[in-house]
Amino acid sequence: MARVLLTGGRAPATLELARMFQRAGWEVGVAESWRSTVTSLSNAASARFLVPPPRFAFEDFADRLSEIARTFVPDVLIPTCEEVFWVARAKERLEPFTRVFCPKLDVLRELHDKGAFAVRAANVGLRIPETRVLTSEADLDAVRGEADRLVFKPSFSRFGTSTSIRPSRNELRHVRPSEREPWVAQAFVNGREVCAYGVAVHGRLRALAVYESRFRAGRASIVFEAERNDAVRRWVETFASLTNAHGQLAFDFMEDARGEVWALECNPRLTSGAHLLRNVEGFVDVFLEADGPLLEPRLGTRAALKAAMLGGALWRPGGFSALVHARDVLFDLHDPLPALAQPLLTAQIAVRALRFRTSLLAATTHDIQWDGEA
Repeated sequence: MARVLLTGGRAPATLELARMFQRAGWEVGVAESWRSTVTSLSNAASARFLVPPPRFAFEDFADRLSEIARTFVPDVLIPTCEEVFWVARAKERLEPFTRVFCPKLDVLRELHDKGAFAVRAANVGLRIPETRVLTSEADLDAVRGEADRLVFKPSFSRFGTSTSIRPSRNELRHVRPSEREPWVAQAFVNGREVCAYGVAVHGRLRALAVYESRFRAGRASIVFEAERNDAVRRWVETFASLTNAHGQLAFDFMEDARGEVWALECNPRLTSGAHLLRNVEGFVDVFLEADGPLLEPRLGTRAALKAAMLGGALWRPGGFSALVHARDVLFDLHDPLPALAQPLLTAQIAVRALRFRTSLLAATTHDIQWDGEA
């Protein structure tokens, strides 16, 4: 039986991926620094491994993960959450034991860094809003006068935290760029926000899910409906080809009134778009670098984090319809525990947020996030 080792396990998308591999006949192992996650509670994971938190104990993390790869002997190791950067840093240690499905750290850094990604995309001729990197108070002063036409965000950030869209001068107070913690000022594009998740294999796009970001909890999407968007597909295919991309890629786009798409940023990891690929035959095979056509979800495929919708999205226009017609990404009749344990898992995150004096969203990545460290 083929084996896959997933690192990370706390995200619903990781649970989805584990279930897809299990249905395809694979044995699934999960390595995580949290003891209890939606994936560790799932019967899709037949092997569960506890690893040190990579952000705070990288050497121990790399040693433990290497030991797991040596003894579990997976056919492929797939990072899923933001621990992908730490896995990439340990890639040379892991490769004697398994194939690691992610690029090297320097490649991931260029994608994760919002300023570097903008330069990379522009250099290969792709459409992206004008983006300026801010590394000092003087850089910020140079753009203050046009702040109402700009979007400000840290170069290394996630979930849209700290993002300021066309801020007033007073709202710019929290923007403190430095060489160590750079920010970007990006031209505001008015339009419809569209997300894309894809898997590329040595420069060729092998899977792609595109969906509109309509319902959110904070800045995180919680309802997903597959759409066909030729402009987004061409953009992602071109980027993958011209940069020889290899691994998982996710992008946030803005589609303007003319139907042109502008890439805002890149997340080089698994994202919620994977929920839409659940029933796409052959999807898990792309991680073995198998050849074949581009795989896409059926038009109109819907999925949702239904528990998160109760926080307010349910009462927005179209919210009740989305709740009724979308598949809940956590609940599975044959694997009910991840859904039933949601209150316990949410409480666990709340405790972490209190302990580290941070938001609930920030608490979900506190021990795995990577912000450009050497």
